[in-house]
Amino acid sequence: MSKEIWERDPSSLPLIKEVRSYKRKRLTKGQVIKKYKEKGDKVMPKLGTQVREGADDIVEGVEYEIVNVEEIVTDVQSLSGIRVSCLSKKGDEGNVVLWQRPITGTGSKLGVFITELGDDTDNWLNKWVVFKVWQNRNRVLEVISAPKGKPAKKAKAKTG
Repeated sequence: MSKEIWERDPSSLPLIKEVRSYKRKRLTKGQVIKKYKEKGDKVMPKLGTQVREGADDIVEGVEYEIVNVEEIVTDVQSLSGIRVSCLSKKGDEGNVVLWQRPITGTGSKLGVFITELGDDTDNWLNKWVVFKVWQNRNRVLEVISAPKGKPAKKAKAKTG
């Protein structure tokens, strides 16, 4: 009858490499920062996001030509809106997002655009507008005739 392993002579047992379970040593914040600095990497990621009130990037009192009107839908809540892209005489680009709703007031962004330009967005293209006042609950948009000088074209980025 065979003997149990604890009953055997240890010299008669085959050699087995000692296997230890992997024990991970926890690093402190200082050690992590030191490790990344040694590698030359950035320590923490930087966010390339600008924070704006309303996310409109137009300047009040500047003449803009409406160059593009497109429908957008947000990823998170599936809200639908209209992005109006404008171009100034100097070539500066501006955008205004108008959130769609069935009924709107004359003081809202969408209401101001509909009051001044109508509800057909195809007719908005190539119209010149000035955002006289563009603040929350106080929005004034004025449609003007096209200025004599043509707007500067925005420089195209080289791809290579």
